Parts: sequence; structure tokens; C-alpha cells
Amino acid sequence: MKAVYALGLSVVVAGCLAGQDGIRLKSWMAHGRPEAAVSVTPKRRTLTRKHVVVEFTAGPNREQIAELESRGARIVQVLPERGLALSVPDTFDFGGLDFTWAGALRAADKISPLVVKAGAYLVEYYPDVDMGDARSIALASHLRIIENDDLAPGHLLVHGTRESLRELAQWDEVSYIFPAARELVEGTHLNVCAGAVTTLGAVSQSIPTIGYGWDGPGLGGAALNYAFAAVTEKLPVGTTESEIGRALSEWAKYAKLSFTLTTSTAAPRTIAILFARGAHGDAYPFDGPGKMLAHTFYPYLTNPEPIAGDMHLDGDESWHVGTDTDVFSVALHEAGHALGLGHSDNPQDVMYPYYRKVTGLSPGDIAAILTLYAPQDGSAPTPPTIPSQPQQLVVAVQSYKASTTASSVALSGTVTGGTGNVTVRWASDQGGSGGAQGTRSWTIGAVPLAMGANHITISATDAQNATSSAAVTITRTAQTTSDTTPPALAITTPASNNVSTSAATLAFAGTARDDVGVAQVSWSTLAGAAGTASGTTSWSVPAIPLLIGTNVVTIRAVDAAGNASWRSVTVTRH
Repeated sequence: MKAVYALGLSVVVAGCLAGQDGIRLKSWMAHGRPEAAVSVTPKRRTLTRKHVVVEFTAGPNREQIAELESRGARIVQVLPERGLALSVPDTFDFGGLDFTWAGALRAADKISPLVVKAGAYLVEYYPDVDMGDARSIALASHLRIIENDDLAPGHLLVHGTRESLRELAQWDEVSYIFPAARELVEGTHLNVCAGAVTTLGAVSQSIPTIGYGWDGPGLGGAALNYAFAAVTEKLPVGTTESEIGRALSEWAKYAKLSFTLTTSTAAPRTIAILFARGAHGDAYPFDGPGKMLAHTFYPYLTNPEPIAGDMHLDGDESWHVGTDTDVFSVALHEAGHALGLGHSDNPQDVMYPYYRKVTGLSPGDIAAILTLYAPQDGSAPTPPTIPSQPQQLVVAVQSYKASTTASSVALSGTVTGGTGNVTVRWASDQGGSGGAQGTRSWTIGAVPLAMGANHITISATDAQNATSSAAVTITRTAQTTSDTTPPALAITTPASNNVSTSAATLAFAGTARDDVGVAQVSWSTLAGAAGTASGTTSWSVPAIPLLIGTNVVTIRAVDAAGNASWRSVTVTRH
């Protein structure tokens, strides 16, 4: 069963957001927000309701929420500061509501600034969307669905081009699209963060920060306390307390923060840490081993004291240090929420919504926390920025001969751009494929060539499963030679010239040698089946079809001068 942990729980206090900035979508921070809602008519599967975004002048308060609900609106996501994503009937009346901005999001608003190339991505649908509809929408947008049981509710893992993702984002049901971690694509198990939620609903992945941190607006510092209400019995008390203290200190290495261990869990500006089982006094009971690992409350003013910043961890989990359910890794992510961070789109960041074991913060995490607090070293704060976009992945083939009489060719080249480690493979339309040596600078020792044109594709894949390819065409011609000696052909599998079997197919393999090179090895049967073997000097055919009764299978080898030799095997199928 997949492990799920809910992080960043927030209780919205009526009116507490008044006077703060408006909605901060990651896409708006990168590309600018529209001054007013533009006329957008998204495609949709549900014909009687639609999703819209509203931004209040102040609030939203209880009276405004009640008025929305009386008109048929349902809150599906919270968009700090002062915003909500709503599901509303087509007849919804916006009149008389205290909005500064209201309307449907554009397709570009729903795409992470880190989506820059073809590859694998996570699609976050609104919580009220049926996942059967979600899959249909992805397929209609020409995307390939990658199955993974570890995904959060409302997430779908897809692979495709950026053009297909833009087409997907035009659908009303789509909330946000962001890069997928390589582990998710490969099927490596990851625990998922159930998402930062509030009493009004879940916070969208599109939101980078919630509130302004413990120091309020501007970039200042915060002196915080932390206290342990109860710890797990799965580890020594001192070990648990040390690992969580180390996680808090990791954030203080970079931001102007301090954490002092105290004994009072109810004191102001105190992160209370509680290991608990089942219902434990808030609205988010734990569910036993292997599911929800933890939840954390956002800081004051977003949440009231004394619960602001508190971290709760499931006592039923099998907590460890450095392996499996790692206390430090979970606490490091939780602490980010306790300081005011939402989820990152970058799979390399601690604050990415899928938990993995880590040893410290990434550059992206450090940049994010410095949008809320001043640097620890006292250097001048830098303006908030969206993480830099990775350079487009490009594979290039170095110079080669377009025509040759050789039976194989060596190729080499380079790979630029992309993210992380790169793998390079080749495939020929004449049969055969394999991997290259090296990564950013790669070589292929011998690609076999058939007589005539050979179309060879070189493909590179990076750590985020983005792909790039380059194709070359190499024509193999016959040598001008007086050679009249046919290739030396041998069948090694099967070992006998007369074979009896009950199978519907039979594998063949062998060798072929020639002074001027073996051009091709082929096979045929008296029943009319035929094909080309894989390889030449060492060749194989995995499955030659057999009829009931007697089958004569002929293997034929041809050299570069056109000389041929053959061998046959009689196969009786009973």
C-alpha cells in the first residue's frame, strides 16, 4: 500500500489576510499576471459547471464564503493570498461580490515555468474532477499516460511534447502541470505529500508560499522556539530530538532564523512537535502505518497561536535514521511548511511534493526560503525569482561518411542541455539497437550496416525523462572486387539439421564470416515466411514460425560482393 503524508495544514482565520498581496501563482510571478480577467472559454467534460478563480479585496471571510455557497459555488482550492478556485454552475452570478479579479485561468497560467521541453510531467486536476475524465482528457491531448500507484489523488503522470501540454492546459478540469521526478517515471516507490490544505480546501501546487512567514511582510528574521510534546518509541528519545533539531537548523544555515529548544509547547512562536496515533486533537487524525506520515500547520498570521507552525508525526510509522521513513528528511520538508513554503515544482528540491530521503536543502529550497526571510549571513536580499529554466536537451552527431562499403560504422557525438544524468541509445531501421558509451560525449563502436540505405536514430534521455534525437542516413555499397567466395555460414542453434518439436516457433542462431564482410543474414521457410536475422557475423532469429508437419527452414548469408551461401534445417512439428 502506498505511503501518503499530508503536509502544511492551515486554518484560515476570517479576515486575517486583509491588506496582504493578491494571488501569487508561480506562472504569474514568471510571466506577469493579467491586469483583469480575460475572456477564456476552456474545453471541458462537465457541461453544467466550470472552474473559476476569484480574488477578494480582503478576506475571504465567513460571510463571503456563505454568500458564495448560497449561489451554488464550491471551493476546490485555496490560492493565497486572498484567492480561491471555485466550481460554479454555468448560471453563477458574480454581481455584488467583493472581487478584485474573477475569471477562468488561461492555459499559460496552468503550466509551471519549469515546463520547457518534451518529457514526463505531473498533471494536477481540480479535486472534484473524476479521474476517468482526467485520463480521457490527457489522451485527447495526445499524451501518453505512465501508470504509477504512488501518485497523489488528483495527479496523473504523462509524457509528451510541450505543445501537447499546452493543449492539455486548455481544459477546464486541469489545475496545474509541473515536472515529474525521475523516480516516478521509473516506478521507484516514493511517498507522496497529500498537499498543503486549509479549512477551506487544498492549496494548489501553483502557489509558492503561503503568508509572509513569521516576520511578516518584507525580508526580516525570526527567533522561534520548538518543543517536544511527545516522541516516537521506535527510536531513542535523544536521537529523534537531535534529528528534528538538525532539520530545523538546516533552514537556519541560510535564512535569518533561530530555533531554541524549550519545554512549553503552547508558548507563542513555538513549533510544537508531537508524535501521535489516530485522532489527536485536531481535524486530521492519523491512519496507521504506511499512509499519512505527518502534517504541519502554517505560521502565524495564517494560523492562530498556539497551533501555528506545529508539526505532528504519525507514531504508528516505522521511523528510522538515514533509511526508509527517515525522521530528518520528513522533518526537513515539514519545517519548510512551518516556515511558510508551499510545494516546489523542481524534483531536486526538498519541498517537491513527493518525499524522498535527503541530506540537506537544494539550491531551489534555499532560494525559496530567501523569498520570505533575510539571508543568515546578512548579505543584501535578492528579489524573489523563479528557478532558472534548464537548457533544451540536444543530441548532436559528429561528422561521418554518408557512403561506405564497410559492414559497420562507428559514430560519436555530444549531448547538451537537459537535466542531470543522460543516457544515449541508437536504433537502425534495418534492425538492431543498443546503448552508447559515455553520456555528454558519447561513442558507438559498431552499428551494423545492411546493403543500401541505413537510417540510424540516436536518442538521448535526461534525468527528467526529456528526450532528444538526431538521425543519420548511411548508404552501404558493394565493394568493387573480383571476390567470388561466399560467406562461411554456420547454424549453431538448433544443434542438429533435423529437429522435432511441439512448439509453434523455434529460435535460430549462428555465425557468418567473409573476407569482404557479411552484408546480411536472412531466413525463409517453404511455407512462405521470411525475414532478416539480427546481426551478421553473429546472427540470431528469436522465433521462426512452424506449421504442423514438416518445415524446411533455410538460412542465407550474402557478402558485400553479392556472393551467397545457405544452410537448411528440417523441423518436424507434432
